[in-house]
Amino acid sequence: MAYSCGYWTSEDPDYTPVDSQRDKLDLICRKLALRPGSRLLDIGCGWGSLTLHAAQEYKTQVTAVTLAAEQAAYVRAQVAERGLEAFVEVRLCDYRDIERGSYDAVSTIEMGEHVGDAEYPGFTETLHAMLRPAGRVLVQQMSRGATAPGGGAFIESYIAPDMHMRPLGETISLLEGAGLEVRAVESLREHYGRTVGAWHATLEERWAEFSALVGEETARVWRLYLVGGRLAFEEGRMGVDQILAVRPLDDGGSGMPATPHDWYEDGGPR
Repeated sequence: MAYSCGYWTSEDPDYTPVDSQRDKLDLICRKLALRPGSRLLDIGCGWGSLTLHAAQEYKTQVTAVTLAAEQAAYVRAQVAERGLEAFVEVRLCDYRDIERGSYDAVSTIEMGEHVGDAEYPGFTETLHAMLRPAGRVLVQQMSRGATAPGGGAFIESYIAPDMHMRPLGETISLLEGAGLEVRAVESLREHYGRTVGAWHATLEERWAEFSALVGEETARVWRLYLVGGRLAFEEGRMGVDQILAVRPLDDGGSGMPATPHDWYEDGGPR
């Protein structure tokens, strides 16, 4: 139930899209240095893949936030099924309605594209306000090339009417403007091409089921979206990036190791 870009770490034929999603979740948890007892705010938690992974594998205390009642119900059911009630709180609300906190980490995975251009400065200010000093935020977000439309009429009409993409540098400037220090940026553009290719393969393999579920016209719209989206990633017209930032300490320090490799290699599952 993950529908954001995977992180593909193997060319083995037995390596699946599920494996790439699991590796993506683990990469995020390590970049955020999650440990038992860490407090994570997952803004736009979707169907809960990161929330559940952080709670189950890292014993992290997670507050999961979504606007969708169906998602909230699904995540709560998964929490109960996995016995994670002591680790997860699911909030059905707007991110702007969350009381300011002192979280060790904040994640927002491919949700920022839907915040809106005018609202994005307020969004970044919220990320800053939720963190304790030296707390980390991980933003995984789609971007567009400097001269690319970043969605366009087709996507805005048939797929995501609230989609807004900007060049990566503009997003970094907005995060910095909110007082966050950007420490690392990792492009996953090629990973998204492979992810979308896997989604398209599933659509074709189960075409009859999808057509029966939503109608052939809608299935054809999504076929075109996936094919066009993969091409946009391959040609560099669209991208996706993981941006790791920190709320600085009062003295200006970051509280992070000086060696980048150590930023997230020491926070493995417990």
